[in-house]
Amino acid sequence: MHAEYGEFKADFEGSPEAVSIAFIDFLNKVYPEFKLASKLVFKPDLIKLSQTLEGVIEYSPEGLILTSDDLTSEEAIVLTLLGVYVGNKLGLSTEESVSVTQIATASGKASKTILNQLKGMIDDGLVERVGRGEYKIRSLGTKRAEKVLQDVKRREHR
Repeated sequence: MHAEYGEFKADFEGSPEAVSIAFIDFLNKVYPEFKLASKLVFKPDLIKLSQTLEGVIEYSPEGLILTSDDLTSEEAIVLTLLGVYVGNKLGLSTEESVSVTQIATASGKASKTILNQLKGMIDDGLVERVGRGEYKIRSLGTKRAEKVLQDVKRREHR
């Protein structure tokens, strides 16, 4: 991708996410107001999220694994879906969404429990149903997952 504005010129290459980040940096230099506005836009920090997920989530050839045993069903769901999101963005997985069965397998929770919990999480805007029986995390769910990660880490260090 090539962008020009007055004396500012830039070429961007890489993944869509890398190009997006580089382009936003370019816009910050060209339009100082854009920098202010971009601070109001939620952009998950993949590096920070992946570092925080360390010790809570593991990726295996069979799928995602939650390593914490004492999670509520909501915590397990939101962390599983966050793990899927981060894994997809980092190229560790091609999946963008997962089924109830996959969430249950990753979390060790019963499928019926997961399904019942998902209904409320969809109503709360944390999770989105995509396709038939597939779910993915929404921005609000990512924010909730960040808080859940802090709580889980705090509980583990007691």
